[in-house]
Amino acid sequence: MNSDNPKIQTLLTLGTPPNERNWPDYLAKYGFTGEDVPALLALFADESINALDSDRPEVWAPLYAWRILGQLGSEQAIGPMVRSFDTLHEDDSALSELPGVIGMIGPAAIPVLAEYWRQPGKGEFSYVMAMDALCEIAKQHPPSREKVIDIYIDYMDKPDTQADALNGLLMACLMDLKATEAIDAIRRMFAFNCVDISCAGDLEKVEIELGFRSQRSTPKPTVAQMFGIDDPFESIIDEFGDDEGLAEDEEGIYQLIEHYLLLYGSDDSILGGSELDGFFAALACAPETIMPSSWMPVIWGVDELSPEWENEQEFTRFSQAILAHYNNVVTDFQLGDYEPLFMESSDNASVLLIVDDWCEGFLRGLGLWGEMPPQDMKQLEHCMYPIRYFATDEGYDALQAMDISEIQALQQSIQPRLEELYHHFFRPHEFVNATFVRASPKVGRNQPCPCGSGKKYKKCCGLN
Repeated sequence: MNSDNPKIQTLLTLGTPPNERNWPDYLAKYGFTGEDVPALLALFADESINALDSDRPEVWAPLYAWRILGQLGSEQAIGPMVRSFDTLHEDDSALSELPGVIGMIGPAAIPVLAEYWRQPGKGEFSYVMAMDALCEIAKQHPPSREKVIDIYIDYMDKPDTQADALNGLLMACLMDLKATEAIDAIRRMFAFNCVDISCAGDLEKVEIELGFRSQRSTPKPTVAQMFGIDDPFESIIDEFGDDEGLAEDEEGIYQLIEHYLLLYGSDDSILGGSELDGFFAALACAPETIMPSSWMPVIWGVDELSPEWENEQEFTRFSQAILAHYNNVVTDFQLGDYEPLFMESSDNASVLLIVDDWCEGFLRGLGLWGEMPPQDMKQLEHCMYPIRYFATDEGYDALQAMDISEIQALQQSIQPRLEELYHHFFRPHEFVNATFVRASPKVGRNQPCPCGSGKKYKKCCGLN
């Protein structure tokens, strides 16, 4: 990139941007003004940068350029940015940032985005970028909300029934915007069976989010249902056979999971089966399905601790096994067959339960639950009463003053209270046939996900 602009030369040296959601004020920091827009657009479009080695600092310069163009509110950038969707829809940074940048620029981009979405023959995630950019405009410029939702409804009147991921992610945008006026079109989309429910959930979840339903009347979808896995255990055995000494049963899957947890885990990771079982029990009891993109990193502690896998096959084996094991726990809850995986120890007189690891895993999973109404919080605290004794410092201190019979009574109360918690959220409820009302948009989420479903990382569980 050749440029006489010293500000552009600075951008070429910045390298990898810090991992932060709140960008610095590049205008104040580096002195960019509207006069720099042509140079920034040239930097944004410079194809020679794509040919550089990935470790060169210059490769990040276009990212800085589009952030600055967004902060400048440059309407000149709308056309080039939207056209870039054709090539940048495979770029994770562009996929997550460019829609927000266009949202910063504002409503002037709406006709360009609508026209782009109507053009045939583009990649599915090119259309996703246009859809997300429209959503960002509506969120950042609320007077534009109605116009954006009208564009969404026009699309849903004649949707691409082969673009399941696009249609699933559209449901996420509609929920973010509280688009109650689109409920008829939304229901038609699900009737067409062309919505990937791993992106934002099934119809009942959308109806709950939009206020047309107070609770589910059917069980929430399992991961197996979301990803079309008929028999997750069988699918793993079919792929891997006994080449690693796995038996053709659930125990073999469990052994594989434990092998990788011990191989790649740290002090902050889940390392044992009892803790993992408690973790999955909390996910199974959650009022809404928690996507693998949210819970998979928590197994390892935090994103930064996720393994550097030896090869893709290793990652696939673990991911499919962990999804299968999770699905088995969820199914046991639905069938009323779930039993917590407590450990045991024995002394000369009796066998003693060890529930600490399971309870700690449950609290770890509980941390992924969202906010709840007061009545649900009251029920949760009631059901959590015995669990907290075995997973918090205050609980451990209280146990010191108890005799063995009191401790055993607390342990034995965990399972019935767990069943009570599950049935609190998943008892049948009547459908609410409400009419729509217009509402203000709320802040949503937009994250890609790694879940081992066989789809590309950013195309699985949706924006979260």
